[in-house]
Amino acid sequence: MWGNADPPANTGLGKWCILQRRMHAANRLSKSGVEDLERLNFSWVAPSSLDSPDDSIEFWSDMCSRFAAYREEHGDGQVPKKFQPDPTLGGWVAAVRRRREMLGLSRVSQLDSLGFEWKSTRQCGSAFMQSFRQLREFWEVHGHTEVDAVLGTGSELARWCDVQRAAKTKGMLPDKRLAYLEGIGFEWTT
Repeated sequence: MWGNADPPANTGLGKWCILQRRMHAANRLSKSGVEDLERLNFSWVAPSSLDSPDDSIEFWSDMCSRFAAYREEHGDGQVPKKFQPDPTLGGWVAAVRRRREMLGLSRVSQLDSLGFEWKSTRQCGSAFMQSFRQLREFWEVHGHTEVDAVLGTGSELARWCDVQRAAKTKGMLPDKRLAYLEGIGFEWTT
């Protein structure tokens, strides 16, 4: 049905896959269970959960080829994060966008030559992403993220920035959100 071993997490099969990944990470999955899943090309990390693009040359080259094939077929570089025919490609594109600043000039140039689109036209509706997009727009205009210095400490965006700083200090800021913020040079101290 899906053509891969990575169904969406909001399906019954997707929830089962999440359980298998957790059991594997805790060494609670039998050897035969692991072997059975690996024969299906099961991904031990959900493609939509990729936190960073893999540094290996082979993986990078393979993903660039897959991206180029997607672009050729679809005419754009807007690979959905949960791209059903190739979930790993969707997760990789999302991770690359989050980590642009950490890729280095040669990889950024390589992606530019492939027609990589650094901004997704798909808009996540979560409260974090809505505020992050506002912060990114602020950063694009001002060249920094010191919102309180420009809009004042009482502005909604400045208060949101303070909440992100507090969450990081308490160790409660998820890695993906941290990567988004660091990708635009978020100032952790004001």
